[in-house]
Amino acid sequence: MLTQREFYYLRHGETDHNVLGLVHHGDISINERGKRQAEKIIRLIGSLPIKTICHSPMKRAKETEAIVTCELLAHRVEIPHLAECSGDVWLEMTRLGYETYQKAEGSVLQFIHQVKEGLNLALSHEGPVLIIAHGGVHFAMCSLMEVEDDWKIDNCVPVHFSLEESRWRARKISLI
Repeated sequence: MLTQREFYYLRHGETDHNVLGLVHHGDISINERGKRQAEKIIRLIGSLPIKTICHSPMKRAKETEAIVTCELLAHRVEIPHLAECSGDVWLEMTRLGYETYQKAEGSVLQFIHQVKEGLNLALSHEGPVLIIAHGGVHFAMCSLMEVEDDWKIDNCVPVHFSLEESRWRARKISLI
């Protein structure tokens, strides 16, 4: 069962591997463009009612978190369960699409359960919570929550997850 609380989500800033279209990332840093993407949304993130920031232990998520939340006085928690999946898991999830959670098995199902644990742990903290992690984590969360919107997310695009009439909704927050 998923914790039923609104939260915000942010995929890390761009990496050189994102630019090259590489699926298996490893633990790499954000690039200069990724740093600029993160700097561009500092004010937007600062305007949100964030009480707790939860992030992946991977470099690109931690670097993004350090930049985008530099003006926030919020509790910070590193959650290992929010680490990115392998390239094989990513490819299988995108192949399965909307029915990923219903049809997943093996390492894909294992990753989805990992994300579920990470999400529940993040949402056990004082909210609203901002989660900073990865594209694969976002894809797995959307599958778990049966969000029918676009599951692929660009770098440094904040998303607000909320419950409306007992259904999860995900809305990208744009810069104004």
